[in-house]
Amino acid sequence: MFNSIRPRSKIHYIELAYTLAKKDLKVRYKTASLGFVWAILNPLLMMVVLTAIFSMFIRIKTDVPYSIFVLTGLIPWTFFNLSLSSCTNSIIDNSNLIKKVYFPREIIPISIVFANFINFSLSIIILFLFLFLFSIKITYLLLFLPAIIAVQLIFTIGISLLTSSLNVYYRDIRYIVEATLLMWFYITPVFYPVTMVPERFKAYYFLNPMAGIISSYRDTLLSGKVPDIYILAETASLSLIILFIGYCVFKKIEPVFADLI
Repeated sequence: MFNSIRPRSKIHYIELAYTLAKKDLKVRYKTASLGFVWAILNPLLMMVVLTAIFSMFIRIKTDVPYSIFVLTGLIPWTFFNLSLSSCTNSIIDNSNLIKKVYFPREIIPISIVFANFINFSLSIIILFLFLFLFSIKITYLLLFLPAIIAVQLIFTIGISLLTSSLNVYYRDIRYIVEATLLMWFYITPVFYPVTMVPERFKAYYFLNPMAGIISSYRDTLLSGKVPDIYILAETASLSLIILFIGYCVFKKIEPVFADLI
């Protein structure tokens, strides 16, 4: 399929990224009867489970219906979780392509992130439908949404570049990532509000970029208030640092990819 590809310009690289993203989505859903519907069903099913547990039994109190509260956290988390878990082994999974064709190897994990971003975008549309059904007003604060999405993309791409390159050297990285994501879920405010975090721990808590990202989504879409600019700026700064580190590590290891895979 890729033998005829000889990218020599940025346009060719963009075309290759598009081809890889489309391929990733086709492979992911080709055996599923519902296809892309699963991109929406997964967070919705998780929303039902978490709502049953945390609003009926443990009774976490929120200012909006708990189902909407948790869905607003689940959608960005699912995007991040799927992107990182898929990207970590992406260089090894595309070993044949890497050995046959020259192109900037970072296109591979980036294309996977953007494939998952398509799913994320569909889920956001469903979220807006829920906001409408529950009479939650959309305000001018929606203008902050592109900035929050951009920060999440920067962070997700940065950490994906890091893990995908390190996994070529140390094959245990993919399993470490899987275990880390499981723990990461619980230290991120997906199913509980940030107000439950003790004040003395919050400075450390927001060193987790996903905490700042999900908190900003909720402020913008649910709370009717401007996202905490300090937290958003801190999260953006951390995300840029991670992108820089991830890119540097990736480019450092890239020359030996073909020898190691």
